[in-house]
Amino acid sequence: MTRDNYRSGYVAVIGRPNVGKSTLVNALVGEKVSIVTSKPQTTQINILGIVHLPHAQIMLVDTPGLLSGRGKRLSSKQTRKETRNALAMADLAVVVVEVNRWKKEDDYLMERLGEFNFEKILAVNKIDLFKDKSQILDFLAQSSTKGSFKEIVPISALRDKNITRLRSLMEANLPFQTPQFSKTTVTDQSTVFRISEIVREKLMKCLRDELPYSLTCEVDHMEEKNNLILIELSILLFKESHKKIVIGKNGRTLKQVGTESRREIEKLLGKKVFLSSVVKTSQKRRI
Repeated sequence: MTRDNYRSGYVAVIGRPNVGKSTLVNALVGEKVSIVTSKPQTTQINILGIVHLPHAQIMLVDTPGLLSGRGKRLSSKQTRKETRNALAMADLAVVVVEVNRWKKEDDYLMERLGEFNFEKILAVNKIDLFKDKSQILDFLAQSSTKGSFKEIVPISALRDKNITRLRSLMEANLPFQTPQFSKTTVTDQSTVFRISEIVREKLMKCLRDELPYSLTCEVDHMEEKNNLILIELSILLFKESHKKIVIGKNGRTLKQVGTESRREIEKLLGKKVFLSSVVKTSQKRRI
């Protein structure tokens, strides 16, 4: 395999929170590498998802949602740094927006992209929400005036609509160079990290809005015994009063999270899992 017939490069997948960036990365990779919830800024650090094609390797960087105004003040410096790092290393950017909902945060993002010299593809997501596709034509036309885009692609990451076309366009706009990862690698994140993220995802889906951003999950111990993977995990909170919320009445919330997490972890590992978790208070931050 030579540089003359193989393309490889980094693609920053960027956009404001909750437009479907992580869902899109998972759809492109064909495997869940980034957790997904309905809450903004679920993704807190850059997550790499690797797409393997016959003549290309696409390294997708799923970034935290970029905020402006009051949201920018509330988001962490580290979160904003993650997005800047992704843009600095990118050979191409896929800008994700929600169909028929261009906002000030999208304008802010386009302004920031002016600082970088790479091609941009606009992915207009969630078109499955409109059965009559004529309802989105005006938005697609108006979007072309928002920036200099190589292509504008209407997609549904959730329903896998136009994902193949988007993947092909990304491939065509990457530089000729040899791959950086083996064909068996779909993410740069460790198995331990992916397990902790699965549990965090389930917690965020179960808990009230103000709590998810104040918790982290860490795998303390993992070993295999008699074809069973034993996992001990800590759920770290920053306030003692949050323990009752996470545990739930008679432990129901924690039990539900544990059951849902175990099922997904078993799919990831391909083996039976025994998952035990403990809820603690800690000032330690993951990012």
